[in-house]
Amino acid sequence: MKYSVKWFGFLLLIGLVIYIIHLLRTGDAERIIALIRQYHILGFVAVLLFQTLLNVLPLPGEITAVMLLEIYGPYWGGLCLWTSGIIGATLGYWVTRSFSSYFAGTRVEPYLVKMKDWLGTNEVKGLLFVRFVPFIPYHAVNYAAGLLKVKLLGYVLTTALGVLPHTVAMSVMYAGFRKGSLFWAVIGCIIFILLAGLSWYLKKRTSRKLHDNRVTAE
Repeated sequence: MKYSVKWFGFLLLIGLVIYIIHLLRTGDAERIIALIRQYHILGFVAVLLFQTLLNVLPLPGEITAVMLLEIYGPYWGGLCLWTSGIIGATLGYWVTRSFSSYFAGTRVEPYLVKMKDWLGTNEVKGLLFVRFVPFIPYHAVNYAAGLLKVKLLGYVLTTALGVLPHTVAMSVMYAGFRKGSLFWAVIGCIIFILLAGLSWYLKKRTSRKLHDNRVTAE
């Protein structure tokens, strides 16, 4: 059953990529974008729910994220990405917390030890670290947090703060390249570089600290 779900998700992703390429080649993408925009709030909610589903399932959402920005622009599109990231993470947390026995022995388990290390004595600070700095993949954080039964309020708040910088960077860079603005494109790239540099620094610093703590404990 577990492998069936994994293969279903993989085939769904391949099918989605092929379909998007087909739409771009035939020009139907523009018509679909216009159709979604015509439905206003209903279209926005539908796109939000679809992106949220990708954030719940262990599937990459970068391709659809770009399409979402194309439909609603960097402001509303960015808001939709940020909101779907929070809701999807919360639903992923709830699913693993409610059905923890199903995830026993899956690929999530190796991340549990890492999560416990980062959480340490301060759960909120640890959650913010693992969300902001890519120590652990986005979906793995959601599932591991549910299995560890961390406090929901702290989890939601740290998720909202942790995914915000990357959402802003993606929206700004998209606005620059899509609108032909070199200034905003450079700003977006600089934000990504700063985030990557900060992530590397924090990861190196905290990894060394955890190692020292383990040596001291032994």
